[in-house]
Amino acid sequence: MQGPGLATVLDTHDFGCWEAALATAVGHHRSERLDRQEPFEARFRIGRLGPYGVLHLRGRGRVRLLREQCGSSVLWLPLRGLSEERINGMPWLAEPGTGLLFQSGDAMAGETSEEIEGLSILLSEAPQSGPQGPGSPLLAAGPLAQQLLARARELAAAAAAQPAGAEHAADAFGDALHLWRQAQSNTLWRERITARRRREKVAQARQWMAARVAQRFTVEALSRELGLSTRQLQLSFVQELGRTPMAEAKRLRLHRLRALLRDREQDHRSIAELMTASGLIASGVTSVDYRNWCGESPRRTRQRR
Repeated sequence: MQGPGLATVLDTHDFGCWEAALATAVGHHRSERLDRQEPFEARFRIGRLGPYGVLHLRGRGRVRLLREQCGSSVLWLPLRGLSEERINGMPWLAEPGTGLLFQSGDAMAGETSEEIEGLSILLSEAPQSGPQGPGSPLLAAGPLAQQLLARARELAAAAAAQPAGAEHAADAFGDALHLWRQAQSNTLWRERITARRRREKVAQARQWMAARVAQRFTVEALSRELGLSTRQLQLSFVQELGRTPMAEAKRLRLHRLRALLRDREQDHRSIAELMTASGLIASGVTSVDYRNWCGESPRRTRQRR
């Protein structure tokens, strides 16, 4: 996200300055700083490519934010840390590798992790009437969702670097957004049989891994269990989830570690023991991986339950 196309419009350690800047971006909102004893910082960098605005956000300090999406839609892509949101009363968790689409009229209540970095893409379009219709605002699984996420990241990179032909990234993102929305809103849309079989196989694989999250296993063992070749399994995961089977296994293990850290009945066990119980290697590297994913250290998760 480096390049001449993004200009820094906010770089502050003052929560009041952050609130004022946020008011110009999202309008009416109420925000609250959750850990007042911890340092706070926020940095906004903005740019534009075609009809799309791009905001790169990096911050430190947990914040609770209540707001209503007005006038346009925004696609949020966390790059580091978690964002827990309630959209029109329904809970959603945005983590690195996923996205959340906030549409005009949505009522949102969210909390950020201690450290957060992500991209907001402003969609210039006619506002919709009322909250979004049926369908999930979470972009996480499925070829259309993965295609949209990939095009969104390419759009942001092109907006930052402004290379020759950058406008093609905007066109590709617009096409991917149209296809995803069409599938979401069209009740008559039917996925292909091959796509459904792939989705079912990936779901079976994830269930198998979740049941053995504390154990060590290989892609070959998982492939044999599902009756697929290793290549087929790898390709299915990348197409459906945007990551390999072992990357998904690591994500499941990080989720497991977070759950154990938040469980008071596990207080007699050390963090290293909980890492091992989650199928992870008890090491500093695992702590770094957890911090990049969760937005805080394992010790901090345990302390602030």
